[in-house]
Amino acid sequence: MKIRANIPAVIRAGFRGGINMGKIDTRKLSTDTQQLNICFYGVGGVGGYYGTLMARYIHETGTGKTTFIARGKHRDAIQANGLRLKKDGGKEEILARPAACTDTVDGLPVFDIVVVSVKGYDLDAASRAVGRVTDENSIILPLLNGADIYDRMRPHIKKGYLLPSCVYLGTHIESPGVIFQKGGSRQISVGRDPRHPDFYPDKLIDLFTEAGILIRFFEDVNVEIWTKYIFIAAFALVTATYDKTIGEVAENEVLSRRVQYIMKEIAGIAQALSIPVPEDIVETSFSKAGQFAFETKTSFQRDVETRGRQSEWDLFGGTVIRYGKQLNISVVHTQETFDRLMKKL
Repeated sequence: MKIRANIPAVIRAGFRGGINMGKIDTRKLSTDTQQLNICFYGVGGVGGYYGTLMARYIHETGTGKTTFIARGKHRDAIQANGLRLKKDGGKEEILARPAACTDTVDGLPVFDIVVVSVKGYDLDAASRAVGRVTDENSIILPLLNGADIYDRMRPHIKKGYLLPSCVYLGTHIESPGVIFQKGGSRQISVGRDPRHPDFYPDKLIDLFTEAGILIRFFEDVNVEIWTKYIFIAAFALVTATYDKTIGEVAENEVLSRRVQYIMKEIAGIAQALSIPVPEDIVETSFSKAGQFAFETKTSFQRDVETRGRQSEWDLFGGTVIRYGKQLNISVVHTQETFDRLMKKL
């Protein structure tokens, strides 16, 4: 397995609180903020949730156009009937009709904002595609699992502002054209692009807030990203390996202990990378399981069930193992769980 750069770019850029604020660049999202071009590249569970809220807002306010990138039956259903979101376990239903829904960026214009929400195994291809429809003024917001997403995307996206971010959201595609959401804080945590440290995304934050999307800016978003990664990587590996829901794992003495061992290993990596995660990060991360319904499956678990090896196993297990070797940190519990998972795929 290939080891990536020694220190991720978002860390090298000084996201540990020592950044020089200097002059804040608050340039507009476009020359005409009343006509925004927004793209949601990937409208599965996460992208579909936020895409529905944004498309509804854009349509109701007449402030631009929203384009969805989707595939197969999901794309066909959205083209025919729009995208339906069952929010908060179905307590509220929202139907949104984007200006366009397609499976390719061919023929599409340059976008002001591109929200990327794809699986890890599709990230390189998606990043190359996004690079074709963005320019120096575009904002790219990646909403994926993983601690090294910025470094995976930047080589393919030469222009624009790529904002490191993360989100907690319990959601999935219930059926083609239908997104079901239950659990998770639903908040997007976003930080600065290390290549453009003076750029503050106030326009983006205002727009998302007005659309009913929870979003918060962090000067040190690495803490949020790694805190999320400690939670999701551990639960993803264990739920997928042992075929248990988040609730089942949390109440099982043996499996809950394994989750916490993996969390401790990932926290050790974060600390070695000078990410100031809290001392009680394992306890607080494990407690987040209570924010999700007992029957919630991780997205990785769902992928393993339906796609086998075409899943995000490298984003979770592979990344941790590579960091462990690179930093000379023991990740024996991650390795054992990962090996067991790979045998069943």
